[in-house]
Amino acid sequence: MPNRQSHTNNAKPSDVSSSSSTLLCEIYNTIRPPVDYFSRCIIFGPVIFKIILAFIIIIVGSILKTLGVQPSSYFSSKNNIFNVYFVKFGWGWMLSLLMLFVPLTLITLKKNFNYYEIITRHLVRLLIATVVWYIITNLFVYIESYTGICNHNKMKRVSRRACKKADHEWEEGFDLSGHIFLLLYSILIMNEEIRLYDKRTEKVDEAKKVEQNVGDTLSNIANQYSTLFDIIIRVLYVLIAALTILWEFMLLSTALYFHKTPDKFMAGVIAVFFWFITYRVWYTSNRSSSILRPLSPRN
Repeated sequence: MPNRQSHTNNAKPSDVSSSSSTLLCEIYNTIRPPVDYFSRCIIFGPVIFKIILAFIIIIVGSILKTLGVQPSSYFSSKNNIFNVYFVKFGWGWMLSLLMLFVPLTLITLKKNFNYYEIITRHLVRLLIATVVWYIITNLFVYIESYTGICNHNKMKRVSRRACKKADHEWEEGFDLSGHIFLLLYSILIMNEEIRLYDKRTEKVDEAKKVEQNVGDTLSNIANQYSTLFDIIIRVLYVLIAALTILWEFMLLSTALYFHKTPDKFMAGVIAVFFWFITYRVWYTSNRSSSILRPLSPRN
């Protein structure tokens, strides 16, 4: 008798692969709405909510520190891995993500405009923020060095570095928290810049219908690699969200274990001031269309 072969186990590899891809797509489409909702409403929630939350963290953490009831933990050491490898290089982490995220998101909006000019006027926001961060953090160091004093009769007016090098005790002066400033300022900047993703998501269907100029190099790149750009942008979005969560956690850690309450509070106020004066005043002004005037990510 001829051998009968079973057809039930003869599924082709391509069919299995297609089935797996379909399952992954279904899982992705199922979890994406709640993840997007959580990200938009909590991680990248209204900026007023983020500011209030930050100052609650600073005040409550400072109170616990003043009372001496903060929990003893790994994060009470300045040498913890998050402080050494993330916060100390915090501006670089944030800047590297946004320097990729901003131009890629703008390109995939697929509007009929001068890409080079528009991208430049968006990226200049990051340049301005970097200048502000550099000047303010160095100003904090100068203020502390000027108001502090070396506990040695013959070295009272020397710098902090010289005092420490001579193995003398340095009595801190007005030591504004550079970490609080960096963390809160970064959180607010990421919260603003991520609005480009919201704008892109809202207009993606409309953008697909917009015809591109054949001679526009960036426009052609966007057509050829839109799927790849879409994946990269989503990955960057997740990384920026993760960095925001980490920064808020490190904000709590700094509030609990380091600096005096006025130093932390004032550093937070200064961070909010520079966010407000740039993103809510300067960038929303319509007085000039010059390439030197940054565009708001919300416009």
